[in-house]
Amino acid sequence: MLAASRQAGRMAEVASGVLHNVGNVLNSVNVSVTLLSDKVRAPHTERLGKLAAMLEQNRERLGEFLDKDRKGRLVPDYLRRLASHMDEERAATAREIELLGRNVEHIKEIVAIQQSYARVAGVTEDLAMQSLVEDALCIQLDPFLCQGMIIRKEYTSVPLVRVDKHKVLQILVNLFCNARHSMIEARCKEKELTVRISNPDAAFVRLEVIDNGIGIAPENLTRIFQHGFTTKRDGHGFGLHSGALAAKEMGGTLRAASEGADKGATFVLELPAAQSRTVQ
Repeated sequence: MLAASRQAGRMAEVASGVLHNVGNVLNSVNVSVTLLSDKVRAPHTERLGKLAAMLEQNRERLGEFLDKDRKGRLVPDYLRRLASHMDEERAATAREIELLGRNVEHIKEIVAIQQSYARVAGVTEDLAMQSLVEDALCIQLDPFLCQGMIIRKEYTSVPLVRVDKHKVLQILVNLFCNARHSMIEARCKEKELTVRISNPDAAFVRLEVIDNGIGIAPENLTRIFQHGFTTKRDGHGFGLHSGALAAKEMGGTLRAASEGADKGATFVLELPAAQSRTVQ
C-alpha cells in the first residue's frame, strides 16, 4: 500500500505539473485568440465601405471631387495611410498566428510526453539523460520564459542511464519547479538556471540543477528530503522526499548543496550508467 501510495503521489505530481503548464500555455493561446478577434472586428472594412459609397455618390464628377472638394482631397492620403496600417496589421496578425500555432504545438508536446511516460511507468530502460532532461524542460518551459528566466545547458558526452523513465521525469519536473520558485523569491535581477550533465564516475551519470535563487540554510540541507518537511508556505513536503526515494529505487542518489541564504542551490541527481553505449 505504501509503494502504491508513493507511485500514485509521483504520478499525481507530474500530472499536476502537466496540467499547470498546459494551463499557462492556454493563457497565451487565449491572449492570441483575443488579439486576433479584435483585429477581425477592426473598423477598416466599415470605413472602406463608407469611402466607396462617397465615391459612388460623386462618380459623375470624380475628378473634380478628388481635386477640389474638401473631403475628396483627403481621399488619396487616407488610402495611403490605410494601406500602410493594414500592412502593419497583416504582419502583426501573421506573427500572432505563428505564435498561436507554436503554443498549440507546445501543448501537444506536453500531452504527448505525459502519455509516453505514463505508458512505460515501472519499466527499466537504457535511455539518454539529455532526452529525459529536455522532456522535463519542455513541460516547465513556458513558466520559465514568461518570467524572463535564463536556462543554460551544459551537456557533455555521457553513457545512457538505466532507469524508470517515469520516475526520472517526476524527479526532474520537481527539481525544475523548485528552482523556478526559488528564483522567483530571490532578490537577484537576472534569474539563471544551469542544467549540467556530466560523467565524473564511470558507474554513474550526474545531473546538476543549479539556480541562483534564495538558497538553503545549512541546517535544512538534509531535512528537505524528509517527508513532510517544507520551507514553502503552500508546500506539502513530498516532492523532494519522493524524488530521493525514486532515485534510490533506481540505484542512484539525490542530494543538495548550498552556500546559504540568497546564495542559490545545487541539486545533484546521479543515476546508474548503462555501460553498453555512450551518447554524443
